[in-house]
Amino acid sequence: MRSDTPSRGIRLPRSARRAQLLEAAQEVFVESGYHAAAMDDIADRAGVSKPVLYQHFPGKLDLYLALFDQHSSELLDLIRAALASTTENKQRVAASIGAYFEFVGRDGAPFRLIFESDLTNEPAIRERVDTMSQDSAQAIAEGYTHDENLEWLDVPEPVADPHNA
Repeated sequence: MRSDTPSRGIRLPRSARRAQLLEAAQEVFVESGYHAAAMDDIADRAGVSKPVLYQHFPGKLDLYLALFDQHSSELLDLIRAALASTTENKQRVAASIGAYFEFVGRDGAPFRLIFESDLTNEPAIRERVDTMSQDSAQAIAEGYTHDENLEWLDVPEPVADPHNA
């Protein structure tokens, strides 16, 4: 058990215990991947017994899905905030890219749970990845439809290849 984890037997409010369990689970999932992570390891990392862990999350997939939902929601919120931060499309692009890199740079590597999951064939994860992608694309599309001045997107005509003439 880690020294910075509360010792067993300390009673925490339900929300605090849940946050503690999610943090421990994230560390274990990021280090080991979903398939190699064990509920025993997560309980030990959190400094709780396995029954306490199962009181909050009926299974390992439920725990993973809770983390996935939390982090995908955070990423979508960052994207939406970046898009709303300006009315200039060049700045929206920069802000959106910045939001993505802010998320990727966060402590605890939450991006690995979303973008490097070893569960992409799991229907519940696949559905969430698809939904997150659609929601992100929709937020971006809505952000740009409000600005009809998209001249900065003009792409120069390709130069003709004299060898193919």
